[in-house]
Amino acid sequence: MTMTDNEKKNALTTENLRSPQEWKSFFSGFSHFVLVANSDEQSLEAIRSSYPETALFIFFNRVNKVLSKPFDGNSILVTRSNQAGSELVYRDILGQMVSLLPSPGFKGVLNMRVVEFEHLMEPSQFKQTPAGTLDLAEYFRSFYPREHTASSGFAMALWLCEHIPASKVVLTGFSATRGKKWKLFLIHDWVFEQSALNLLAMNGRIEFSGKTVQNPYTALLQRFPDLKNEDVLFASVQTLSMQLENSKRHIDRLISITAPLRLLYDGFKALKRKSKKDRILAANRK
Repeated sequence: MTMTDNEKKNALTTENLRSPQEWKSFFSGFSHFVLVANSDEQSLEAIRSSYPETALFIFFNRVNKVLSKPFDGNSILVTRSNQAGSELVYRDILGQMVSLLPSPGFKGVLNMRVVEFEHLMEPSQFKQTPAGTLDLAEYFRSFYPREHTASSGFAMALWLCEHIPASKVVLTGFSATRGKKWKLFLIHDWVFEQSALNLLAMNGRIEFSGKTVQNPYTALLQRFPDLKNEDVLFASVQTLSMQLENSKRHIDRLISITAPLRLLYDGFKALKRKSKKDRILAANRK
């Protein structure tokens, strides 16, 4: 007895997937990849209805901050490893996150690293949850700025864009702005990432949900053909320089005004207990 296409789709899981070829085979079963950033700018009900049943929704780490109720579409959960492994595992909160992504739509966990010092976990450490690992350390070594590490969403977007070109990569909530619930980690190069994603979107390689990306200077140069590309570049740099200078003045004032608050904050941090990640790393060094 042969399986129907729907049964085959439901049977797909991430369990024990490790090699790029195994992941390519898994992802090729979906027509769209909707990457859901951990951002305040989400309206998942509208997004869910905008894509077919063959779409795969990709969530990241603490999905309880973007999902208020279980999500019934096809989904996987990407958990990024740090030096101590997956935070969802060593904090014992994986079950809470997975409960928001029920079967049969949930296909499992993808444990990822993008630099060598991050520690990938064994699939068995995710217990009953199907899990595989994707090592992108070598993939990003040659072109990502060396002083930073790629964010998980950016890493998945680029890898899928390059390796599964037949499917659509859609980004939602990828604003790279500080929200009320989410802060921006400066270990990632947000300017580089947003520039790369916008460039790919302008060339039709990826899409931003609810947002059309185009190069406004192309139309400007067509309207004023006597202008040159280097003129546009110089004017843009000059404008950004002026805005940065104004921002620095405001930041300097804020630093002066908030000095008493920072004294209290630093004192509180000194008294705070070490995080579980720091305790695990300290134990491993002994």
